Amino acid sequence: MVQALACPACSATTLDVHDCESMMALGANTALFSLRCPTCGARISSIQPVPADMHGELYDAAVRVGAMGFLNAQ
Repeated sequence: MVQALACPACSATTLDVHDCESMMALGANTALFSLRCPTCGARISSIQPVPADMHGELYDAAVRVGAMGFLNAQ
Protein backbone atom coordinates (compact mmCIF):
# COMPACT_ATOMS: atom_id res chain seq x y z
CA MET A 1 0.00 0.00 0.00
CA VAL A 2 1.33 3.42 -0.93
CA GLN A 3 0.99 6.05 1.78
CA ALA A 4 0.14 9.10 -0.34
CA LEU A 5 -0.37 12.72 0.66
CA ALA A 6 -1.67 15.82 -1.09
CA CYS A 7 0.50 18.92 -1.28
CA PRO A 8 -1.15 21.83 0.58
CA ALA A 9 0.56 24.34 -1.74
CA CYS A 10 -0.36 22.99 -5.18
CA SER A 11 -2.75 20.09 -4.42
CA ALA A 12 -0.51 17.55 -6.19
CA THR A 13 -1.36 14.04 -5.07
CA THR A 14 1.93 12.47 -6.10
CA LEU A 15 3.59 12.70 -2.66
CA ASP A 16 4.57 9.40 -1.09
CA VAL A 17 6.03 8.94 2.41
CA HIS A 18 8.45 6.38 0.91
CA ASP A 19 10.15 9.34 -0.80
CA CYS A 20 10.63 11.27 2.45
CA GLU A 21 13.79 13.25 3.16
CA SER A 22 13.51 12.36 6.85
CA MET A 23 11.36 10.34 9.19
CA MET A 24 11.20 10.91 12.96
CA ALA A 25 9.66 8.03 14.88
CA LEU A 26 7.00 9.16 17.31
CA GLY A 27 6.15 5.60 18.26
CA ALA A 28 6.36 2.07 16.94
CA ASN A 29 3.75 2.76 14.26
CA THR A 30 3.70 6.54 13.84
CA ALA A 31 6.26 8.99 12.43
CA LEU A 32 6.71 12.58 11.35
CA PHE A 33 7.62 12.48 7.66
CA SER A 34 9.30 15.41 5.90
CA LEU A 35 9.34 15.50 2.13
CA ARG A 36 9.44 17.89 -0.80
CA CYS A 37 6.66 18.12 -3.35
CA PRO A 38 7.98 16.90 -6.72
CA THR A 39 5.58 19.28 -8.52
CA CYS A 40 6.11 22.66 -6.81
CA GLY A 41 9.05 22.03 -4.46
CA ALA A 42 7.15 22.89 -1.27
CA ARG A 43 8.41 21.29 1.93
CA ILE A 44 5.74 19.18 3.60
CA SER A 45 5.73 17.63 7.07
CA SER A 46 3.02 15.22 8.12
CA ILE A 47 2.39 12.78 10.95
CA GLN A 48 1.37 9.49 9.38
CA PRO A 49 1.24 5.80 10.22
CA VAL A 50 4.48 4.04 9.27
CA PRO A 51 3.72 1.84 6.26
CA ALA A 52 4.17 -1.87 6.99
CA ASP A 53 6.99 -2.17 4.46
CA MET A 54 8.98 0.49 6.38
CA HIS A 55 8.73 -1.18 9.82
CA GLY A 56 11.96 -3.10 9.23
CA GLU A 57 13.81 0.13 8.39
CA LEU A 58 12.44 1.79 11.54
CA TYR A 59 13.43 -1.22 13.66
CA ASP A 60 16.96 -1.28 12.20
CA ALA A 61 17.40 2.44 12.89
CA ALA A 62 16.21 1.98 16.48
CA VAL A 63 18.76 -0.79 16.99
CA ARG A 64 21.57 1.41 15.59
CA VAL A 65 20.82 4.27 17.99
CA GLY A 66 19.93 2.15 21.00
CA ALA A 67 16.27 3.15 21.05
CA MET A 68 14.68 -0.29 21.30
CA GLY A 69 13.16 0.61 24.68
CA PHE A 70 11.35 3.47 22.97
CA LEU A 71 9.79 1.22 20.35
CA ASN A 72 8.94 -1.52 22.84
CA ALA A 73 7.26 0.96 25.21
CA GLN A 74 4.81 2.12 22.54
